[in-house]
Amino acid sequence: MIYKESHIFDNEFIIMSEVSENNKVTQRELSRKLGVSVSTVNLLMNKMIREGLIKMSQVSQKQVLYMLTPKGMMEKAKKTVKYLKLHYKAIYEMKEKVKDFLEKIYNEYDAIYILISNDETGEIIKTAVTEYTAMIKKAKVIPIYSIVDIDRNFRSAVLIHMNVNDEINRDLNGVKYLKIINLANEL
Repeated sequence: MIYKESHIFDNEFIIMSEVSENNKVTQRELSRKLGVSVSTVNLLMNKMIREGLIKMSQVSQKQVLYMLTPKGMMEKAKKTVKYLKLHYKAIYEMKEKVKDFLEKIYNEYDAIYILISNDETGEIIKTAVTEYTAMIKKAKVIPIYSIVDIDRNFRSAVLIHMNVNDEINRDLNGVKYLKIINLANEL
């Protein structure tokens, strides 16, 4: 049930956003953007019109204009805040889980390498590493952006990554004293 409510919430938010940006948007365009049928968009639009969130004006036989009402603008703002809070909470929780995992393995290795990806997840992990190393000054946690940056002279080291494929395991196969951990499996 939560998934269904969340899904409707996202669709309504997207419709309100699209209508506020382009009052000539068609239900077919919304259907493609949402990945749902035109009839589903029609049902959502009619629901939102009944609720007073969107106003519809028939310009011609073939063209309809939509407009976000003041009530719709307020609802869009509320949904935006709710969306931001939900996502901020998820980001915060992921960052804390990364720090907890670092704390868990801190004493096991001479060096902890963390492969940082060039995306939002990488930014979250980089922030977690920065916060963790600020708390634990002597922690040997090293963010890297490529596996070639690994110093292979440690007695025991670990490489933490969040890649879904096994390329890293193949590329580092046979590197002595290096354990490889996929963080996605640990969180």
